[in-house]
Amino acid sequence: MKSKFYRVTCKCGHVGKKHFIRIDFPVNADSMKEASLIARQIPRVKHDHKDAILECKEIDYEEYIILQMINQQDPYLQCSNKQEQRNIANLSLRLEPEQKYLLPKKQKTRCVKYKIKRQAIIEEETKNYWLNEVILYESFAY
Repeated sequence: MKSKFYRVTCKCGHVGKKHFIRIDFPVNADSMKEASLIARQIPRVKHDHKDAILECKEIDYEEYIILQMINQQDPYLQCSNKQEQRNIANLSLRLEPEQKYLLPKKQKTRCVKYKIKRQAIIEEETKNYWLNEVILYESFAY
């Protein structure tokens, strides 16, 4: 018997790798863990993300019904293809950036320093080689 109602806030996708849309889904389940598992399988939720479930909170029946009506009227959840999704007004205002893509990438400074030193050595050796060739050429010219 599933007697508890939950509002599960999820990251929803199909808006690009670096963005998501926050949607509250009403779920009827026995526990929060079960509600989270059910919500993860809802279409449009980013299934492959470990942090796809942002929040899970127990609610009463009235709020459950209100959330169902809100989601039934949400054009993002009702569209069936990319063209319909592009026609949704102000969808870009609902986009939120993924946190892991906001962080700057670590630079491999050790590797970069090594490559710079190696390039300098190669340039120096090349310069010395050509200087020796010119000197050798000039000695044979006379």
